[in-house]
Amino acid sequence: MNGLLTWLLGLENLDLASDAARLGFERPPPTWAWPGIVAAAAVAALWSYRRLDGPGPARAALGSLRALLLVALAVLIAGPRLVERDESVERDWVLALVDRSASMAIADAPGAEGRRPREAQLREALASAWPALAEMMGQREVVWLGFDAGAYDLGVGAAESPPTLDEPTGQRTDLNRALAQALQRAAARPLAGVVVLSDGRTVAEPDRAVVRRLAADRAPVIAVPLGSAEPVGDLAVRDAAGPGVAFVNDLAPVRVAIDRLGAAARSAGGTLRLIDSATGLTLDEARVEPGSDTDEVILTARPETAGAAEWVVRLETDGPDLIEGNNTATVQVELLDRPLRSLYIDGVARWEQRYLKNLLLREPSVTSSNLILAPNRRYLQEGDVELGALPVSPEEWAEYDVVILGDVRPEVFTADQIRSLREHIEVRGGGLIWIGGPAWTPDAWRGTPLADLLPFTGAGPQTDTIGEPVVMAPTDAAERLGVLRLGATANDGWPEAVSDPASGWSQLRWAQRITPEQLKPATEVLAVGVPAAALAGPAPAPAARDAGWPLVMSMRFGAGRSLYVATDEIWRWRFGRGEALPERFWLQMVRLLARESLSRSARPAVVTLAPGRPTVGEPARVTIELLDEALVELDLPELVVRVQRRPGPGESEIEAETFTRELTLRRDPGSPRRYAATWTPPAAGDWSFEPVDSALAALGLGIEARAALADDELRRPETDHALLARLTDATGGRVLAPDRLAEVSTLLPNRQLRIVHERQETLWDSPLALIVLLTLLTGEWVGRRIIRLI
Repeated sequence: MNGLLTWLLGLENLDLASDAARLGFERPPPTWAWPGIVAAAAVAALWSYRRLDGPGPARAALGSLRALLLVALAVLIAGPRLVERDESVERDWVLALVDRSASMAIADAPGAEGRRPREAQLREALASAWPALAEMMGQREVVWLGFDAGAYDLGVGAAESPPTLDEPTGQRTDLNRALAQALQRAAARPLAGVVVLSDGRTVAEPDRAVVRRLAADRAPVIAVPLGSAEPVGDLAVRDAAGPGVAFVNDLAPVRVAIDRLGAAARSAGGTLRLIDSATGLTLDEARVEPGSDTDEVILTARPETAGAAEWVVRLETDGPDLIEGNNTATVQVELLDRPLRSLYIDGVARWEQRYLKNLLLREPSVTSSNLILAPNRRYLQEGDVELGALPVSPEEWAEYDVVILGDVRPEVFTADQIRSLREHIEVRGGGLIWIGGPAWTPDAWRGTPLADLLPFTGAGPQTDTIGEPVVMAPTDAAERLGVLRLGATANDGWPEAVSDPASGWSQLRWAQRITPEQLKPATEVLAVGVPAAALAGPAPAPAARDAGWPLVMSMRFGAGRSLYVATDEIWRWRFGRGEALPERFWLQMVRLLARESLSRSARPAVVTLAPGRPTVGEPARVTIELLDEALVELDLPELVVRVQRRPGPGESEIEAETFTRELTLRRDPGSPRRYAATWTPPAAGDWSFEPVDSALAALGLGIEARAALADDELRRPETDHALLARLTDATGGRVLAPDRLAEVSTLLPNRQLRIVHERQETLWDSPLALIVLLTLLTGEWVGRRIIRLI
């Protein structure tokens, strides 16, 4: 039966037995019109048969057939159809962005037992609100995304339990990019809103395009700020640099850079300690007082045991610290138990020469050779080691860690001796100390190869003198290098009495006038000579010391260092404190240069990276300098260095090996000893640089360096809840406390869509419609024949 009806109605896609099938019209007239149509059809039909001949009942029957035909035509004109409607609901979407950057590990979130990590606050908020969130997931399409530098799927499936989160390790947070990527995921979807669980720290605030799209979609942002609402700063050890190699019983300075991360860290303080890893003893300590963004502290140790040592720099803050992991740094030092070797050559037996020679002789940590060289004169040698002849090659000069040249004429040296001394300083990292004098130093040396080692240029044929007594005052550069600490202990620093002209003995009555304009670009001024007259009186001007003349200058030259002392009056200090002050002054200068010489002595080659702490995406220079003449004679056109990254937290060695590459260093056309190449760090982390050529591979020349992002996540650890508040205001959202996360569903609008799917089959062109019309027409025609109207 159903099959017959389906054929009669001409149905192809609809099931007649479906409960959803309904009869309708494409052009339905008003309901009230149907009675009029029927009445009009009846009147018209009966009117047409009113005056015709024939029996009255027959004419009435034929009129009824015609009325039915007219009504049928009206029905067909209305477009009868069979309609089946299906209604579906498209659930609205909610984007949940969860911060997975490294700043989530910072412990500044409030808790019952004090501060706790932001990550712990996040996990607790999710766990406590999960029943409500699970209910929301049953009603809405919730997309869980993690984000740091971008957004990615967290893979949350079932709603039975909170999502399993990995440890937050992202090195940068880009909320703008994460929102843009999340909105791309929800394109053409009914978006109810975005939930952001974050501390607000980002390298890029959401831009206008993202905010306008959220506003256009009427999608509010519900922000759940994590961490402390009040900015909390962090003290951190950014870097610790030791001497690398030092002498036993010598003062070994460790330069420590302290970062104050966040505005609140400016008011923080602490104690910086230098600890021997082997014994646990504190070698030195210093206070870190509240101050500027970056502090630099010098810690000094006097090691007593030879061998490789590991020192730990530890910062102990006065109050709670945000990130304890950045409060320590390790320094590796090789300690040598041998006297440092010095060669002191002067041209005249002046007072400074006598006192300096004697202190070098009596100092047990120094093996010295001391002699006076002058044309047509002969002086006896005095020293621990007697010289048979002056060194004539770089290898012979390498027997000395430090060479001291007083007021001596360059003519007492041969041209080869001067050139080889320059090479010793430039290539092998030796140290050279100049002591200015009234006769030959520095003026007589200006036309020689050693003129480049003078830290200043000449202002005329003869260097002028200041012309009045001066007192010495140290600069910040001396503090950085750990010298001019003339107190009883290394921590006592510079005695103020040495800079006080009232004592008389502190005044240096002869000093050379070297102007700041004469200083070479690489020169550092370690001490200035301040005219005693400028400091006279009960209350000298605070800027008086800044007006001094450069008195002690230092300059790096190649691999070594040159130091110039523009006075020969240091011996006068003994009138105030005996031998202690001159001895400490000169020994610290000699040891400064000797330490740097040690770091390169007896090493066949040196691998360096500049800058020492590269930035991801920025080029750095990798250099190998050959110090051994045998390696230079190999005449290698290039050298290869393997650059490898250590695995980071949660990273496998296989993943880290993807960054491994071999870097080819080309020989410098201007120097057969130097090979260099440019390397750009592709990722943050710890990197190693190991030469792989057979001539260098077994020499242990490898170095390590840490590459950091320019916008490292932990450089600014404080939260930015204000940014989250601005974002919610711009999108019509709200800021929701973490303990009220369960309310998030009630704050989101209902954006679900009801979609009606309609299928239809027209009936006006069906076989049944044709049959009805033909039946009515045929019936009327037959009736008219019977009553002889045709």
